[in-house]
Amino acid sequence: MRTIVQVEYRPRLLTVREEILQFLGNPVVSVFGLQAARELDLSDKDVAVVLIGHGAPWDERSQLIAHFKRTLRGIPVIASLRLSDKPFGNADFNCPADNPPEWVRLVRQALVGMN
Repeated sequence: MRTIVQVEYRPRLLTVREEILQFLGNPVVSVFGLQAARELDLSDKDVAVVLIGHGAPWDERSQLIAHFKRTLRGIPVIASLRLSDKPFGNADFNCPADNPPEWVRLVRQALVGMN
């Protein structure tokens, strides 16, 4: 079964989003923050999608998107956006963080391979 990777920057949101993602029935790997995300060993996982939270500065999230695009080639990255954010050009999908139905739809889309 394909794995969902979630990076979040707020503990409460990490928990809430993980619960939502687990409802989809796939394994979920959730990490808190940039450093934990960069140190992830996903070599034994069949990663389907990466979801980046909106709690860090825009530049930090952009760097993390680039990291996953480099280390998980071909895996779609969904970037959560604050209301004031411009879209990330290096993400496969940009989605308002305050629109859970939309980011869940994008995760589902990635799980079935329609990236």
